[in-house]
Amino acid sequence: MLMQLATALAIPTAASAAPPAPAAAPPPAPVAAPQTAESPGPPPESQEQIIVQGVRVNKQQVRDFVRAVTDAPYYGQLGRFHAPACPAAMGLTDAQNANIAARMREVAAAAGVRVAPAGCKPNVFVIVADDKRVALDELDRRFPMYFNGMSSKVVAALKASTAPAVAWQVSSLLSADGLPLEKPLGADYYRVSGTDNPSRIRAVTEPTFLVSVVVIDLKAAGGLTTTELADYAAMRTFAATDPERITRTGAPTILGVLAQPDDKLLPVTLTYWDLAFLKSLYATDNAYYARYQRGDMERVIQEELQRSRSAARDE
Repeated sequence: MLMQLATALAIPTAASAAPPAPAAAPPPAPVAAPQTAESPGPPPESQEQIIVQGVRVNKQQVRDFVRAVTDAPYYGQLGRFHAPACPAAMGLTDAQNANIAARMREVAAAAGVRVAPAGCKPNVFVIVADDKRVALDELDRRFPMYFNGMSSKVVAALKASTAPAVAWQVSSLLSADGLPLEKPLGADYYRVSGTDNPSRIRAVTEPTFLVSVVVIDLKAAGGLTTTELADYAAMRTFAATDPERITRTGAPTILGVLAQPDDKLLPVTLTYWDLAFLKSLYATDNAYYARYQRGDMERVIQEELQRSRSAARDE
């Protein structure tokens, strides 16, 4: 698995309406979990659609959802990709890996995330591993640049996590004009250049993802389709999200699909709430401090959810 990553890439530098209908294709096959005597059979196949359900719009629930998803202080900032995203999956069969990457491209396009052309150098990694801890150890040993800017304590916490998946981003800063910033030699700060002036609501920089990684435990993914895995990975890599915080809000989300009992009813694709969140993150200006960007995101999400309800009534 990690040999695939070895041939993949170096970290790139910073700078550089209704969702589309999916192309006709056979339904994705479920991911096989490691076999045990008690292993259940595969679940029914999912239907490949971007959205699975509409819900009543509740402004307080939207506000709680946005604050749970965007875990940043009021005067912090929310990270996202500014360069085009290029997903790559590994750890499953070649066909399943390709299906996951293709599906993530569909989700990105529907959410307003810029997508790099075919043959691009990946900057979004989905790694499905037999042993998540071993995969993280090996990744850290062989490719420490994928943990760039993270303290040893944070990396250790990732490795020690008992969650069914862990995700993180390698980030940098752009000027508020969208220009890449550099650190002076030997310094731990960025030299800012640009025409924007700071204010109480807007910074002179905006955080940008250079690389985003999610490592998923194969046992927790057993029985899920590649569509479910891809949509989960999209929510973990196109944004810095914490499934535990989000699922506590009660909003329907794909982020709770891993390591669930066989009799639990799960979303088969990204939900309206998930897609609305990604749209709101990429439609708003992340040079603004988090408290102000969240307000803009709430308005986008409310509009998207209301639109989904209207569309559902018209069907």
